[in-house]
Amino acid sequence: MSELTVFLAGDRVGRLIRKDNGNMQFRYEPGYAGPAVSQSLPVRAEAYPHRACQAVFGGLLPEGDVREAVARNLGASSANYYALLEALGGDCAGALTMLEPDQDLPTVPEEENLDELALDSLLHELPQRPLAADPEEGIRLSLAGAQPKLPVIIDEHEQISLPLNAAAATTHIIKPEPSRFPGLVDNEAFCMDLAHAVGLPAARTAKRVTRSGLAYLLVERYDRDVTADPIGRLHQEDFCQAMGRPSEYKYQQEGGPSISDAVSLLRSSSVRAAHDLITLWRAVVFNWLIGNCDAHAKNFSLLYDRAAPALAPLYDLVSTTVYPQLTTRLAMSIDGARRIDEVDARAWAVLADEIKYNRRFVITETSDLVGRVIEESRKLLDGEVHNNSMARSIADGIEKRVGTGG
Repeated sequence: MSELTVFLAGDRVGRLIRKDNGNMQFRYEPGYAGPAVSQSLPVRAEAYPHRACQAVFGGLLPEGDVREAVARNLGASSANYYALLEALGGDCAGALTMLEPDQDLPTVPEEENLDELALDSLLHELPQRPLAADPEEGIRLSLAGAQPKLPVIIDEHEQISLPLNAAAATTHIIKPEPSRFPGLVDNEAFCMDLAHAVGLPAARTAKRVTRSGLAYLLVERYDRDVTADPIGRLHQEDFCQAMGRPSEYKYQQEGGPSISDAVSLLRSSSVRAAHDLITLWRAVVFNWLIGNCDAHAKNFSLLYDRAAPALAPLYDLVSTTVYPQLTTRLAMSIDGARRIDEVDARAWAVLADEIKYNRRFVITETSDLVGRVIEESRKLLDGEVHNNSMARSIADGIEKRVGTGG
């Protein structure tokens, strides 16, 4: 049996235990009163079993090919969540940190500055060495998701650095252009800026290019307090973690959460539920408008600012319909419609009734958002940043979609 000490925003909260049979357990420290690590792991004396640990702690890990590559580089099985967390748990999404029992949480951040050449090299190596994971050198990073990405620290002088210990909280995420999906940087940048333009809360992004010409998207982390010294971590968890669903079940058709489940979670947990329920509806409509069929439950999160949970800013907003090889099946169905081209006025009405939203509100909010998205997308296309074929293709798709699903 072995264990890792679990810290939440710098406080020791419990132990993640690997039993002799390979299963995990999580147990809060005796006398610990909160806050809880997750909505699905309320504070209690009894240990939580493997499935609960798999959902919450396993949900911090990369997915798919990225996890396979990380595991291969670390000499571990991709199914060995504990071994991966042991290697990568120094800087995760939110405020969780996992260290060996004999290690204290460091208080002085240590960083390694990257020059343009080093950054370029790291980003080109990401498909083979995701997250630049190298625990032997102190770099212990973990981010969920299936796309290669690099968490970094960027200071007020725009110096980019890698963390070398658990006290160094990353402030940004770099997402380089993948060869499989050309134009993805332009795609996400346009969708994220469009969300801001229509008043949706979303992570801040910017397009950048390395010295060799590799495009990447720079995403500002909303789960960090950059006003603190050292930089503080704000806790967050995605909806799958909050509902106790493992990442493997993030899609509704595979047993994952539905829009109705997301609504129930906000009603039961958000300190500003009325506001967040409106934002969630607008986010669902927005994802439909831009053609994002991959808006699953891990792409929505709760942010615990001052320990009070509320809907986090939106992230990973992309148009998937611009890539013909990707499915048009919705990650979370709009009731009566499982594919994006099946969404019509009736589907919206059925969904509104199921989640107990007022029909008049739904009609007003949806109509308002549709008009603003069309107007703001045209404005963005007129600017220099989004004057590209990918953005125009997404904008064309929005206008076609409005004609069939309004």
